[in-house]
Amino acid sequence: MMEHRPASANAIVRAAGGYGPPGGGYPPGGGYGGPPPGGGYGVPPAAPPPGGFGPPAPPGGGYGTPPPNAFGPPGFGPPAPPPGEDVNTTLPLVLSIVTMTCCLCVPMGVGGLIFALNANTAKKAGDLATAQSKAKTSIILSIIGMVGAVIIWTVYGVLMMINGRST
Repeated sequence: MMEHRPASANAIVRAAGGYGPPGGGYPPGGGYGGPPPGGGYGVPPAAPPPGGFGPPAPPGGGYGTPPPNAFGPPGFGPPAPPPGEDVNTTLPLVLSIVTMTCCLCVPMGVGGLIFALNANTAKKAGDLATAQSKAKTSIILSIIGMVGAVIIWTVYGVLMMINGRST
């Protein structure tokens, strides 16, 4: 005759001792009891070195120094600016606005304003050679506009004085 065993998993597990009290289960003495003598899953790992995990980073950073030219390999794109060099884009902008408004020489002022804005854009992009060239052109146009306005206003004043005296 066949032996009758309980069909439920609970009964089988209890019969095998898996979730029973300490001392039961498989292997005998295992089960849900306390950890074996000497620790649970082996010896604890060594403490991490002070300052974080892993070996210390190489001096100067983890990935090395950045390339000198952000636009691609060396020799591609505009040259890197020398350290400490800067382009003044405020003066050309102010001179061109003064030329347009106060001197009433609008064409030269508008040209100077366009070149000043282009110089500012080139400076933000890191192309200092182009920015310097555009700023210089803007200043030249603004000064020509101012000098032209002074000449025109002087000629106009002289003509008004001559015209006023002759009548």
